[in-house]
Amino acid sequence: MPVTKRSHAHYPHHLEVGLYKFEVIHSFTYLGSNINCNDISEEIQKRILAANRCFHGLRKHLRSHLTLKNTKTLTYKVLIRPVLTYASGTWTLSKINERWLGLFERRVLRCIFGAKQENGIWRKRYNYELYEMFNDSNIVVHIKVKRLAWAGHLMCVSDERTLKKIFNTKPDGTRSVGRPNLRWEDGVAQDTQI
Repeated sequence: MPVTKRSHAHYPHHLEVGLYKFEVIHSFTYLGSNINCNDISEEIQKRILAANRCFHGLRKHLRSHLTLKNTKTLTYKVLIRPVLTYASGTWTLSKINERWLGLFERRVLRCIFGAKQENGIWRKRYNYELYEMFNDSNIVVHIKVKRLAWAGHLMCVSDERTLKKIFNTKPDGTRSVGRPNLRWEDGVAQDTQI
């Protein structure tokens, strides 16, 4: 999964607040999440890699013919999906990010449900067959529900809390030339229209 690195040339090197001067950092890890300049792709790749390690640790159990399919899907929902969607209520998903997440989920579901035999020939299950057997929302819908839940929590927070102050702050300056970055609140607005 290639990540396009953005040039940070248009960002200042230092930020001055009163008498204090702070170095501008473009990326750092906070509470296990990668925080950077409004590009969530690196964080999503990190989550997919962590979930992939979890998936490979459980692969023997997910492929076992002795385990019921309901138990396998519950294992995915309880052990793998939370690793994949950690802090996803704050993500802004692009189409490529949605595609990466969907590819990972379908790989896990194919491991759980296996191949299908038709007229003596084995074939991979189609995507719609996987989701019919899974009988739950796909990963992108799951993340959008989490994002709406986080938006509801944000609206209930009092105006004195730092979280609400940051949300209501409008940054100074102008946006760079070109297509604007995806914003979290725009994603929430799209989620409410579905």
